[in-house]
This record gives sequence, structure tokens and C-alpha cells, in this order.
Amino acid sequence: MMQFFRSPAFPWRLFRFSFVSLPYFYFAVFPGLIGAMGLLWGKFRRSALDRSTNRMVLVITGLLLVSCLFAADRGEAFLQLTNFLPYLLLFAVLPYLLNRTETLARLAMDVVIVTIPINLIAAIEYVLRSPEIPRWLRRTELSRWFRSRPHAERAMVMFGHPNALASYLVLVLGLGLGLILYQASRRVSYQQNSLLSSATAHNLDRSDDRSRQYWQNILLYIGTGSCLLGIFASGSRNGILVAISQLVIFGLFTGWLTKVNRWVWGFVAIGVAGLVSGVVWLGVGGRSLLEIDWDNDPRVGVWRFGWNLLRQRPFLGWGLGNFKLQYPPGLIPEYDYIAHPHNFWLLLAVEAGIPVMILLTVWVGRICYAAVQKFVETGVESPDRWLTLAYLLAFWGCIAFALFDVTFYDARINMMNWFLLSGLYILARDWKHSDTFSSSQKI
Repeated sequence: MMQFFRSPAFPWRLFRFSFVSLPYFYFAVFPGLIGAMGLLWGKFRRSALDRSTNRMVLVITGLLLVSCLFAADRGEAFLQLTNFLPYLLLFAVLPYLLNRTETLARLAMDVVIVTIPINLIAAIEYVLRSPEIPRWLRRTELSRWFRSRPHAERAMVMFGHPNALASYLVLVLGLGLGLILYQASRRVSYQQNSLLSSATAHNLDRSDDRSRQYWQNILLYIGTGSCLLGIFASGSRNGILVAISQLVIFGLFTGWLTKVNRWVWGFVAIGVAGLVSGVVWLGVGGRSLLEIDWDNDPRVGVWRFGWNLLRQRPFLGWGLGNFKLQYPPGLIPEYDYIAHPHNFWLLLAVEAGIPVMILLTVWVGRICYAAVQKFVETGVESPDRWLTLAYLLAFWGCIAFALFDVTFYDARINMMNWFLLSGLYILARDWKHSDTFSSSQKI
């Protein structure tokens, strides 16, 4: 038993189980994530980041602490540091654990597959909350329970808000779309390599591998497609628009893999057509397109209020978590409480100051730019190219969604965002650190 815990692969197993089961067990698996992070820091005793990236992390951390010291409500500000500092610490050592493309691909595949039940539940919740269902079905206990929840006619499953569900699903959708091309590229490489091999035992092993890959691909398609169903069921306009943008980007890049063009474009066409027809026929979250007042969106009023706060304290901000404390109830009609300004960059500038917002944006931008460069420079037939695209598509979901909403307060979404950023950081570099936990792991 003790040998299991002392195994070099134990931190990987602990992190994998905790991370993949996070949407279902939430805070119950955080001890596992903290334990994996502690084991990594205990073994290496230093950051895995390069010098410039590490220095920027230290500067961002220092500025966040200074902002908290001068916050309007210091207690709230220091409490909200938990949305940043633990994830920065984890980000600093994750490259030791996730230093192989196979590891990143395995985790991405796990995330897509385990999201299938969430999407199925979202579809059931959407149906049972619809006013169009028969009266006898409306009287069932399950239907009554779903209908008693807030945000009528919108699915939220185990998330606190339908928008949080949509935010999580666009991240998973991005991973799934990229993995489809990654798996297609691997199949091409496998077919080329298998022509060079004629050993019987080797071919038997390949047969077992083909069977496993076949079922993985089936689940990958189901998981990716079901994300579109879950996003629609959430009734999030933001989520639907982001998902369509991901499908379009995904479709444009399939031209590089000519052997999969036809069926991939079919997947894109079905996905976009399904979302658009669903919106036109059923509306968004129970609202038809004619009922949605696009011109008088309350976000505009919230942005205007946030801008006024920013002008008053532009350099150190009001303190993390202090936006909601400054919002006067009823400023926006029908909204007595608003927690954030529905834009991540405005929130960060208002609460932590413009310098923190700019520095964090530049820091994340450098990582994304390096990943894009790696994608462009990698050969078309290389699976690594398409795995990089998977993480870029997923992180694009994070960025695009953050333009009109702020969902990182949900630790599951926050953890996914930092995992994706870490994946981009690792994929953008040829990792050569041999003394790592994952060097002996089996995936």
C-alpha cells in the first residue's frame, strides 16, 4: 500500500483523478489538487517556469497584494486573493507533471468524455423546465425540483448559474474540436507506420490499440457534440456565439488535413445549423429572438458604472471583490445586486488597478503568442500541431466568454482556465526537463 503512495506516478494519478472529477465533486477533490501541488513543490522546491515568466508572476503577485492593502474593504480583498494566488502557485509547477504531449492529450480526452453526463442532464433539465411539456410530466417530482430552481427555462445542472455552465462547456468544446483533428492526424501517422511493420506480435498489439482508439473516438465525438446541446440548454447568448466562433475556426483549419475535410466539415455544418435552428425555433433560454432587447442590455449600464469607478481609483483599484460592495442597489432597473461588471478586464482594472490588468494581459498574451507561433511552425502532419490547436480553441473560449461575463469565481472554471494556460505554456516549448514525475507514468 505504501509503495503506491511512494510511486513516482502517484502525483500524476492524484492530479488526474481530482482534476477530471472536479465538475462533479467540486471542493471535495480540492485536497487532491492541493496534495499534488504540494508533492511537486516538495520534490523540486522551485518553479518550473522560465526566468522572465516567473518574474512576471512575482510582480503580478506583489501588485495584487499592494492593491489589497489599499482596498476599500481589505478583508474582502484578501479573501478574493484565493481566486488568484493558489492557481499561480499551481501554474508554476504543473509543467513538471504535464511535460509530455501524450499527458496533455490524455487529460483533454478525459475532460471531454466525463462531460457527457453533464450535457445529458442539461438537456433533461431544459426539457423538464419548458412550459411546453405535458401537464402530467410537469407534476413529476424531478420536474418540480428542476422548475423550482432560479433562471426559468435555462439549464444549470450542478453549476450556480446557467452562464457558468456555458462558460465551462465552451472550454470543453474547444478541447474536443481540436482533439478530433489530433486523433485524425494520429490515425494518418499510424497508417503510415503500420505499413512499415510486419511483425505478428506487433500487429496484435496494434489491433488492441485500434480497438481502444475506436471507442475513444466514438466517445470523443459524443462528448464534443453533446457540449453543443449543453450550451444551448444553458440559454447563454454568450455561450452560443462563442461556440459558433469555435466551430467556424475549427472548420477553417481542417483544410490542412485534406483526408478528413469532408466529414469534419459535415460535423461543423451540423453543429452550426443545430445551434442556429435551435435559437430560431426555440429561442435562447425561453426568450425568442424578438423578445431579447439587444439594444438595452443591462451590461451597458454595468460597464458605465464600472468605468466611473475606474476613473476614481485607476492605479490600485478598489480591491478584489469590492465591485459588488460599491454597486448601489437598483442602479440598473430590476437588479439590486450585481457581483461584477460582466467583463474580466474591466473587473480587474476596477478592483486591482490598471497596471495589474495590463501586466496580466501581457503575461497571458505572451504565452498565447508563443503557442500560436508553435502551431504555425509545426508540420501539418504532426499530431502536436492539432493538440496545440485544441488548447488554443479552448482558451479562445475562455477569452471570448470573458468579454461579456465573469465566471472565474466558480473554482471549477477557474481551474480549467489555468490548466489550459499551462497546457499552452508547455506546448509552446520543447520540454527537456528529465527529472519529472510523469517520466515514468503510464497513460
